[in-house]
Amino acid sequence: MTEWADALRERAREALPPVGGEVRVGGLERRVEVIRDRWGVPHIYAQNLHDLWFAQGFVATSERLFQMDFTFRLVSGRLAEMISEIGLPLDRFWRTVGLHMAGRRIAAAYEEADQQMVRPFIEGCTAWLEAMSAKPFEYHVLDLEPEMPTGEDALHYGAAASAFMGWILSTNWDAELLRAEIAEKLGWEAMLALFPDVQSEPSIVFGGKDAGPTGRRSGLDILKGAPLTPNGQGSNNWVVAGSRSVTGKPLLANDPHLLVQVPAVWFECHLAAPGYEAAGVALPFAPGIVIGHTAHHAWGLTNVGGDVQDLYLERLNEDRTAALYEGAWEPLTVRREEIHVRGRDEPEVVEVPETRHGPIIDSYMIGTTNPEVVQGGITETYALRWVGAEHAIRPTTLLRMAQARSFQEFREAVRTWECPGQNMVYADVDGTIGYQCTGLYPIRRRGDGTVPVPGWTDQYEWDGFIPFEELPWCENPDEGFLATANNKIHDESYPYLIGRDFLPPFRARRIVQLLTATEKHSRDTFASMHVDTVSIPAQRMLPYLLEVEPADDRQKEALAYLGEWNGDLAADSVAGCIYEVWGKHIAEAVLQPKLGPDLFQHLYGRRQWTNSFQYEVLPTLLEFPSAMWFGADGRRGRDDVLGGALGRAVEELTRRLGEDMAAWRWGSIHQVRFAHQLAIIPDLTPMLTAGVVESGGDEQTVLQGQFEPGTGYDAVVVPSWRQIIDLSDLDRSVGIHTVGQSGNPASPHWNDFVEPWSEGRYHPLPFTRPAVERHAEHRLELTPD
Repeated sequence: MTEWADALRERAREALPPVGGEVRVGGLERRVEVIRDRWGVPHIYAQNLHDLWFAQGFVATSERLFQMDFTFRLVSGRLAEMISEIGLPLDRFWRTVGLHMAGRRIAAAYEEADQQMVRPFIEGCTAWLEAMSAKPFEYHVLDLEPEMPTGEDALHYGAAASAFMGWILSTNWDAELLRAEIAEKLGWEAMLALFPDVQSEPSIVFGGKDAGPTGRRSGLDILKGAPLTPNGQGSNNWVVAGSRSVTGKPLLANDPHLLVQVPAVWFECHLAAPGYEAAGVALPFAPGIVIGHTAHHAWGLTNVGGDVQDLYLERLNEDRTAALYEGAWEPLTVRREEIHVRGRDEPEVVEVPETRHGPIIDSYMIGTTNPEVVQGGITETYALRWVGAEHAIRPTTLLRMAQARSFQEFREAVRTWECPGQNMVYADVDGTIGYQCTGLYPIRRRGDGTVPVPGWTDQYEWDGFIPFEELPWCENPDEGFLATANNKIHDESYPYLIGRDFLPPFRARRIVQLLTATEKHSRDTFASMHVDTVSIPAQRMLPYLLEVEPADDRQKEALAYLGEWNGDLAADSVAGCIYEVWGKHIAEAVLQPKLGPDLFQHLYGRRQWTNSFQYEVLPTLLEFPSAMWFGADGRRGRDDVLGGALGRAVEELTRRLGEDMAAWRWGSIHQVRFAHQLAIIPDLTPMLTAGVVESGGDEQTVLQGQFEPGTGYDAVVVPSWRQIIDLSDLDRSVGIHTVGQSGNPASPHWNDFVEPWSEGRYHPLPFTRPAVERHAEHRLELTPD
C-alpha cells in the first residue's frame, strides 16, 4: 500500500456513519429508532410513514452515498461531470435513449401518494449530506464534492433510476439486430437454428384463465456502436405449500441474478411504522422493500424477459430531417443535449433525432466486463420504441404490496408494476401460495418483435398492452409448488405474445426435479437447492462428447474424467472444468468460420442475456450433425470438429493449470471477483477488492455462475440476494446478499458477507421485536432538529 492509499483508508474511517447515540436531523417530525444488528442491517422504527421514508433515505445514504450519487449521474447522462472523458460515451448513449426524459415522463404521472414516499426519502438523503462528518473516500480520489438531487429533480432522477432498472432487465434490441444480420449472412434457416423457440414448461406455472427487413445499414455496424450495458441475467424463485413443507406452512425462496458489483446492488433493511412493516432488500436509491416479507406474507421475483422493445427501420428523406410514414414525410424532432465534461470549458453537444417511434439510436460501446469505446459518430436509421420510456414501477406499488392482506389484494397491488415485468411468487401465513406475471407487454399488429420492422407503415404499431387480468397467474396449484427461472411461462395455447427471448428452461427444470424429489421440504433442503450445480445441458451433451476417439493419452485421460461425471459443475470438479473449456472451443470451431469474428463475439463470445448456443443450440447440432455446421454430414464430421476442439481445450488448460489434470478444478478458473470501480487504480486494488472466491455452476445451473467466454471464465453474473422465508416462524427466515451492507472499505460490514455467501451460508433475518433485540448490536436515535 502506498502512502496515498493509507491516507485514503484514513479518510474512509473518518467517513464512517454514527451507529449509536443520538443525531439531530432537520426534516423529521418525530423520533426514529435505528437498531443495527450484528450483520449491519438497520431495523428502522418510525412513528409515521413520512419519517420512515426519510429515515430510510438517511440511513441508506450514510452507507452508500457514492453509489447513489454515481447512479443518479449515470441515469441522467452526467457521468462526464464526475469522471471526465471516460464517462462521455455512456452519457451520449443514455441521453440518446433518453433515460432522463423517461424519468420526467414517469414522475409526471406520480400521484400524491407516490410523491409522499419519494420526497421524504430524498430529503433524508440530503439530510445525511448535511449531517455527515466527512465525505466518502471516493470523492477524495476524484477530487469531487457529493451531490444529491433536490426539488423536482429528485422525483425525475429517482424515476430515471427506476427506468434504468427497467432497461437492464428488458433490453432485447441487440438480439433483434443479431437475428437480422445473421439472416442476411447465412440465411433465415440458419438464423432460426441459432435462435430456436424456447420450450414451454407448463407444469411449473399456469396461465390465467415474415420476411426479414432489407436494409440500408448493416445491423452488425449498429451492434458495434451499441453500449451493451450490464443486463439482468435471470433469477430463480420457488415456493411450496404447507402440504409439502415440514412445518405445515409455506416456504418461499428467491435468488435474483445480477452483475457482480461493489457495493452490492441491494441494501438490506427492516422498515416499520404504522401502516407499513416489511423486511428484505431495497434499492439504495428508492424507498420501500423490493423483495422480502411482512408479518403476513412473503414474495420473490424473477425477470419475465418479455419483449418490450422494438426497433423500427426508418426511411429518411435526403437531408435526414423527416421520416416516411404512410406515404407522407413527418418532420423529425431534434432534441439538443448539452453534456458538461469535467476539464472542458464548453459542453459536448448531442443532437438526438426522434421519429414517432422514438430516438434514432447512436451509441459508442460494446462489451460487458471490459467495455470498448468505438470512436466516431454513427448515423442511424433505427428508431427505438420501449415500454420503459413511459412506464416503470410506481413507488406506492411497494407500499400496497406490503399492505395486502390476501393474494387477491397482492395481485391488485402489483398491477402498477409496469416495467420491468416480473414473475412474482407469493406465500402467506394463512397457507396460500400464488404466482403473478406483471408488466406491460405490447400487442403488436404484425410481427413478433424478434427482428427490426418497417417504420414507414402502420402495420407494425402497438395496439395497447396485454390486459393485466389475462397475464399468467396461479393460486394454490394441486402440485403444491410453484417455480420460475426466467423460463417461458405459458404453453402454446396462450393467446398473447409476451416475448420470444425467454431464457432456456434448464434451471427451471432442475428446480422442479429437486422440488419433486423430496416429499416434505425444509429450510435446509431449500438451502441446498440454492447452491445446486447440476447441469441438465451437460448431461444431454455428454454422450456425444464421449463418442469422440482420443488422439493421444492426454485426451484419453480427459475423456476418462468425463466418462465418470454426472454433470455436476461443482467448483472442485475436474470434469466440469474440461467440459466448460471444451465447450468454448467447440463454439469457436462451429461458429467462427460461419459468422466471422465480429458476429461471433456478439452471438457467443460477448453476448449478454443468454448463451443459448451452448445450452439449447449445440446439443441439437450434436444430435443431428450436418455439413452446414461441421463441414461434413454425420458423425464423422461432427467428431472431427469435437476432437480438434478437445485438443485445443487440453492445451489451454495445460497452459493455465499445469500438467497435472487432477488439479484442473472448475473453481480455479471460474471465480467471482468483487471489486469496486476504483479498484482499477493499481495502488487501490488491495484496499478496494472485497474478495475473490471460487464458484461452481454456469448460466444454466440453479447456482448462477454466468461467464463471458470472449473474456475469460470468471463468473460475472451471480445470485445477488438469497432468501428463504419460513411462513411458520418468520424469525427462522434467512438471507444474504453478496458483499456487505456498507460501501465504505473501513467498515466491518464492507465485505463480511463474501465468505458466507460463497459457501452457501446465510444470516438470520430477525423480524419480531424480541428477535431484533436479541441480535441488536447498535442503537441510534434520530430526533427532529
